[in-house]
Amino acid sequence: MDKKLLIVHPYDKSTSFLERIKNHLQVRFSEDLHYFSVKPNLASHKQCINTISNFSNEGLLLFMGHGKSNCLYGAKGDFYETLENELVKAEDPEKYFYDDNFINGQNINIFSQKKIVSLSCNSNGQIGRKSIENGAKVFLGFGDLPTSIQELKEQGEESKSGVSLGKIEQALKTEINDIMKKSIGIGIHKDYTFSQLVDLIYFVTNQKISHYLVNQKKLSERKLIANYLYSFKKEIKIYGNRYEKLIG
Repeated sequence: MDKKLLIVHPYDKSTSFLERIKNHLQVRFSEDLHYFSVKPNLASHKQCINTISNFSNEGLLLFMGHGKSNCLYGAKGDFYETLENELVKAEDPEKYFYDDNFINGQNINIFSQKKIVSLSCNSNGQIGRKSIENGAKVFLGFGDLPTSIQELKEQGEESKSGVSLGKIEQALKTEINDIMKKSIGIGIHKDYTFSQLVDLIYFVTNQKISHYLVNQKKLSERKLIANYLYSFKKEIKIYGNRYEKLIG
């Protein structure tokens, strides 16, 4: 593949907000970008693996979706876990499909010689290390990214009085989108290294934190939002050669 930027985004309605990153980058780099929306079926996952394998070793692979420390998740059908009737599932299997072990220790070699930014929860852990051990040039991972009300409840925010989880959720979705689309867009345009990209993410995130603490004093959730944004930047980790260019 002769494209310079490959965005892999497994379908999952809970991560549809990340399409704003793709939309922004498509406008800026339309000729050099390939977007692969992984569909909730095995054929699409296999095709995606093949696309990653054949992607340029000089390009940037941006993975956007769910994950945990040792794997990246695939697509999830809208009705997954809503019923157990196999006959109904058979009528429209994509709606009940889920691959929560898409890229893992068994197939991580598809990242060999690749340069990866993985915008997924806890990708700053084992999956990043394993990628480098299996030949990746560089892997940029993130920590926990609570961008849903359920995830915020798991963080213990529900018990805090006067706090709207909906406002926190919306703010984090909006700001993470804005931080990443700006940072990657500028980073590619200015021929940045991965190290410089992280510095830029820090800078843009600090601007967001300052905005909430200084300019949003009437917003009762502002300190919680600022704390999550602080964790967002501090938990970023680069494995491999941080001085690799994003593209080239």
